[in-house]
Amino acid sequence: MPQGSTMTKENGGRKTSGSHHRYHRTPLRGLFQAAEEQPRILRLGGVLFILLTTIVLTSAPPPDAGPVALVGLFLFSAFVLPALALYMLRLQPRQWQTPKHLTLLATVVLVTLLVVRGAAVLTGALATHFPAVPQASFEYALPVALGAVLLAVLFNARVAFAGSLAISLLCALMVGMGLKFFVFAMVGGLVGVFGIPPVQDRSTFFKAGCWVGLANAYSLAAFAFLDGNFLRLPVEILVGLANGILTAMIASALLPALEFLFDTATDLRLLELSNMTNPLLRQLIMTAPGTYHHSIMVGTLAEAAAEAIGANPLLCRVGALYHDVGKIKKPAYFIENQPEALARHNDLNPRMSSLIITSHVKEGIAMALEHGLPPAIVDLIPQHHGTRLVKYFFEKAKEAHDPDLGEVDEGDYRYPGPKPQTREAAILMLADAVEAGARTLNDPTPARIQGVVQRLINNIFIEGELDECDLTLKDLHLIAKAFIRILTGMYHHRVDYPGVQLQDFAKKRTVDGDSGAKPPAGEKGGDAPAAKRGAEDIKRLGLS
Repeated sequence: MPQGSTMTKENGGRKTSGSHHRYHRTPLRGLFQAAEEQPRILRLGGVLFILLTTIVLTSAPPPDAGPVALVGLFLFSAFVLPALALYMLRLQPRQWQTPKHLTLLATVVLVTLLVVRGAAVLTGALATHFPAVPQASFEYALPVALGAVLLAVLFNARVAFAGSLAISLLCALMVGMGLKFFVFAMVGGLVGVFGIPPVQDRSTFFKAGCWVGLANAYSLAAFAFLDGNFLRLPVEILVGLANGILTAMIASALLPALEFLFDTATDLRLLELSNMTNPLLRQLIMTAPGTYHHSIMVGTLAEAAAEAIGANPLLCRVGALYHDVGKIKKPAYFIENQPEALARHNDLNPRMSSLIITSHVKEGIAMALEHGLPPAIVDLIPQHHGTRLVKYFFEKAKEAHDPDLGEVDEGDYRYPGPKPQTREAAILMLADAVEAGARTLNDPTPARIQGVVQRLINNIFIEGELDECDLTLKDLHLIAKAFIRILTGMYHHRVDYPGVQLQDFAKKRTVDGDSGAKPPAGEKGGDAPAAKRGAEDIKRLGLS
């Protein structure tokens, strides 16, 4: 699928940009916006970061380090840090190629170096009080894995792996312990990266710290066998275990500050936002219960699809909870909240109805910002509709329009956009459409569900709404299979209870006019023709 671009594209007479819509409310907002508008500022910031890092590296250098060694430290940092930034720009998803995330990455590296430098000073003081233990043994307590653990929580394992490599190299140069300390730091950092579970909770840092401590003890035992010297091993193992505990404590203390400064949606923050005691979710439940139930269903579908293609399932599920919060303002105009919603729209001009429907995007963004939701969630609100057409009212406007006044402007009946920029936003768009489409099925057999899912996904793909995200055709195939599996489980046939004539009850409801729409013409029972048509759709669309 084509990559997104920042070029302006025409969509039904309305211009939308392929660039990200970002919402910052932190003290760094002005800096990020300036960096996005002026690449020169970003370059100057990179140079400043290299200089600051070099100052940290050369502060209190080893006794045998002279001016020439300081030049070498500068050359190493001038290579390692731009290489790490280039890795982000070339090999990471576009949502992490922004000045905000580059600055966050640089901040984690710099803070880790500062913490390690401070810890080195403390270990030097401890060595003077315990002369029987060499200072080199105390320096195994330096929490180098701190950077790897923070990067794993703030970004992903790939970024954390590259960051751990850079931090381990720079810390080894800083403390002057050479290859042995680099290997020790790298092993602890890698275990810290992969010790972070896919979805974090309050015990995440404690578990990661324990794994780091055990990895440190493992490395130190290996060093003892290589050197053939086991005299210092018990003390060094205790120091290595203390390293893991120290890493966990510092990481848990620093993460809230980094989340606040950079407005980042970590898994820990997303779990907090999924709590039903959140004021915005409580307002949604009380004011628009139908929308809330729809959001829960969309979240279930989106989470399953994200797991199928390796996207962020927690972001999809939590984003689904808030994607339609704007409907709180006018809940009675949306049919999931009020069955008589169409009757309300019958008294309105189609253009006015379209404005009411599309306004929930603008209202949702405003409410999300008011309640302090992170940009990763706020972005999903407009992107899950993209620039799609409000087709019902557009067709209604064309039917009622006076030909003498010209054609109805399609742009007046489209959502404002932008199109989905991330895989999570695209999944949410597909899940939203599929969940609404599945509700319209009078007899939701597996064959009908498969047909509806593929038809809706194909329509969105053909409309070009997925042009600016990183989904592939294989991803769409896996997403469709996940949707079908979940929906089939939701709407599967249940056995009749003995002594209860449920079928007669269903017939009575149909006579009273309480059931859904009648089966289409030519589908008397719905089962055989639907199964035949569904099988043909599956074969044609490549699902079989």
